[in-house]
Amino acid sequence: MTVHVTVPVDETVKADLDAWAESRGVSVGTVLSQVVEAFVAERREIEAAVAEARADIAAGRVPSHEDVVARLQARRNDLKARHLWRRCQVAG
Repeated sequence: MTVHVTVPVDETVKADLDAWAESRGVSVGTVLSQVVEAFVAERREIEAAVAEARADIAAGRVPSHEDVVARLQARRNDLKARHLWRRCQVAG
């Protein structure tokens, strides 16, 4: 079932929407429907991910602070080494 929603927007936003929709050969309603559907789908995904993360935290399925710091430092050192290696290649 389709329902209609009225949303107030600034005149310049409406003009931009009109131009954007026209350039794609669709109505403003189609553009807004697609945008709203994508927004709602993304929000659902985010909320599901947050719920999963909270469940992991509650169950203790998370790395320790020390492990995270060690992994980040190792990654940083790796990136630094690669950067220096690339600089040596360019200079040589």
